[in-house]
Amino acid sequence: MKLLQTTFLSYATALSVLALSGYIATAGPIVPPGRYCLSYDEGGTDCSFTSYAECLETASGIAAECYGKTARDDEHDRALVPH
Repeated sequence: MKLLQTTFLSYATALSVLALSGYIATAGPIVPPGRYCLSYDEGGTDCSFTSYAECLETASGIAAECYGKTARDDEHDRALVPH
């Protein structure tokens, strides 16, 4: 009986350590390089947008939201393009 209690306590401790360790993998949305995606509330996505502003304009007035790089990243990208 003592062995059973010790084994149970060991497993419970190990499980608690794993649960509280904070190393939980999370998956993010897959966005093609240089693209922005529109996610419709009814379901489905459209990743054909080349700028965040273009995606936001399309999403305006419909039940949708944009994701991908942020508008601030767009400004950074423009600074890298040779004039």
